[in-house]
Amino acid sequence: MKKKLLINLVLLLISSALFANGTKEIEENYLASTSWTAAYAYVGGLDNVKSVSPIDLTHPPEYEILPSDIQNIQNCKAFIYAGYEVMMETLSKNILEDEKKLQIKTFNSLANIKEQATVISEKFNTQEASSKRVKEIEDLFISSKQSIEEKGIKDIPVYVHFHQNAFAKSLGLNVIGVFGPNEITATNIEEISKYDEVLIIDNIHNQLSGPLLEVNKKAMVVSWRNFPNKDEKSSLFNMLKRNIEDLINIY
Repeated sequence: MKKKLLINLVLLLISSALFANGTKEIEENYLASTSWTAAYAYVGGLDNVKSVSPIDLTHPPEYEILPSDIQNIQNCKAFIYAGYEVMMETLSKNILEDEKKLQIKTFNSLANIKEQATVISEKFNTQEASSKRVKEIEDLFISSKQSIEEKGIKDIPVYVHFHQNAFAKSLGLNVIGVFGPNEITATNIEEISKYDEVLIIDNIHNQLSGPLLEVNKKAMVVSWRNFPNKDEKSSLFNMLKRNIEDLINIY
């Protein structure tokens, strides 16, 4: 009886160890620099991709990695990044092997989302999962463009933050000017003052629209995200959907 209990205990410990190792592999196998690149990785067919920079940062690309981050990155199977992150200055110094790196482009036009999903899915053989996730986002753009047209938003002049320009144009909005990503210029002030009705789309991670609203007090304003702030599946889809809802709800 004691021998049987001992054998069962050993088997239980082995099973627990295997389960723990399996869980660790799933969680740490693939890493991404920010929640944005992690979101693109999901659309590319990968699951459980963790962001190195904390999910709640206002400016995720400015995150300075810690020694523990470096160790995790060195142990990962692949690291997905955009190239503008501060951490890449450290990781480019022979810390991470080139074969582990996958650089992608992060701007939220439908065309780019589909292109980057193809890049990711072809590298990791995740085309089947990716195609379903891309279709979900494509359907979101189609239905949102219809809603924007039905609400009469399509024809409203839009003055948009540089980092939200691609997304705004993909939705068929009437973009008449772009500001940022640096400080508001005299040209921006002159342009925005010409319109009696104008929608300003700002970027929540680098908000600049204050001076524009001082000049044109009739302007409507909405601030969109680029970096998801929730650790969830379909985070890119959900973030884009919330951006669109914020736009539609102000009219």
